[in-house]
Amino acid sequence: MRAPGGLACVAAGVLVVVACQARPATFSAQDEATLRGMFDATPRYVRAGDWATWAGQYAEDGLLHPPNALMVKGRPNLLAWGQAFPPIEGLTFYNVQVWGEGNLAYGTSAYALKVKGLAPDTGKQLVVFRRPAGGKWEVMAASFSSDLPLPGQSHSTTSANK
Repeated sequence: MRAPGGLACVAAGVLVVVACQARPATFSAQDEATLRGMFDATPRYVRAGDWATWAGQYAEDGLLHPPNALMVKGRPNLLAWGQAFPPIEGLTFYNVQVWGEGNLAYGTSAYALKVKGLAPDTGKQLVVFRRPAGGKWEVMAASFSSDLPLPGQSHSTTSANK
């Protein structure tokens, strides 16, 4: 035999549990502006050789996937990687796009890079951001790659941009 109101008590309990769960944060216009600001600040840090501030944008366990190199993991290793990078004469990001949902976001951009003693380079990057509970946005992972063909190769004619 069922206790009177048993189903109502169960339903009320479920409603209380659901109502008490934390709602995911929204991704606001301010969040988009913050992430665009991170894209804007990065070339300034890099051109100035301020690798500590650059690495400080990453999560403690953040990842970088540079082209033609091994993955770099963790803020101390990111700092060391940046400090060992050849002198940069110019870096710009353009066509920056940012999307997000809740506490996760990603952005893409094109870049133009001039490293001392090397030919100018252009390429693209993908950056994944996370906002920890009660925290500020940080880079979880970034990957960049050149648009220039490897020596001895030509560009493919099957580009998705054609």
